[in-house]
Amino acid sequence: FLADCTDMQGLDDVLLSGPQSAYIGFDATAKSLHVGSLIQIMMLRWFQKTGHKPITLMGGGTTKVGDPSFRADERPLLGPEQIDANIAGIKDVFSAYIDYDAGAQMLNNAEWLDDLNYLDFLRDIGRHFSINRMLSFESVKSRLDREQSLSFLEFNYMILQAYDFLELNRRYGCLLQMGGSDQWGNIVNGIDLTRRVLDHEIYGLTS
Repeated sequence: FLADCTDMQGLDDVLLSGPQSAYIGFDATAKSLHVGSLIQIMMLRWFQKTGHKPITLMGGGTTKVGDPSFRADERPLLGPEQIDANIAGIKDVFSAYIDYDAGAQMLNNAEWLDDLNYLDFLRDIGRHFSINRMLSFESVKSRLDREQSLSFLEFNYMILQAYDFLELNRRYGCLLQMGGSDQWGNIVNGIDLTRRVLDHEIYGLTS
């Protein structure tokens, strides 16, 4: 399950101290998940089986932008109706593995992303991001090295995913984001943003 972790010893210590919340985000680009998501689902399942509280975060907001990580071109843009239909289909998958009556939560980031004020968001959140650093992440760098276009819309994705971690920490005390190794740059951005804004110790883990 483990590929990278921001602080393995620190994460060990906090998980042994009592039940904690962790999340993995899933964008609603289709009505079901591909097999590559199975490891992430099982991470959440084991997290719950060992006494912790998993959060499955549906990307009702981020799906409207599209994750550019390690893609050669921009994802097709989906409308709200299609995104909602896809989320409904994906929910059936999770219910087979995760018990939402025993502490697990399913949330939708549209709850906080849909109503963002753009100017306030730029001033309060965007100022914490360095363009130079964002360009250095492999998921972005590899696209630019191949001289493939990266739209401004897609470039904002990593900021929105980082903001998800900040909001989940504020609202639900979430201390850990997990995901596939392709999400490492996005996870690190979320940790950095949350530490800058809230000065909390939080963690990232990839498989």
